[in-house]
Amino acid sequence: MTDASKLSVIRCAASSAAALSTVFVLCWLAATLFGPIGSHMFVTMFTPAPPGSFVALGAGLCWSIAFGAAVGGIFAAFYNWFGHWQRP
Repeated sequence: MTDASKLSVIRCAASSAAALSTVFVLCWLAATLFGPIGSHMFVTMFTPAPPGSFVALGAGLCWSIAFGAAVGGIFAAFYNWFGHWQRP
């Protein structure tokens, strides 16, 4: 596998953390503004606090960043590892 086809683990981790935290904030806003709609279930994946509370925003944002970074890093690591199976 060439260096050009490898993914940066740090870059994927940061990108996934940013994406997941953005989705979390949007769902928190929807739960805050519109009450118990579908997005509140996404908020409760990251915190047991009431979905529209500021405690949920703080705790959920921290956990969504951590889980997003972990998932992005793991994805990039496996992507690079499976690159050995690439056809020439």
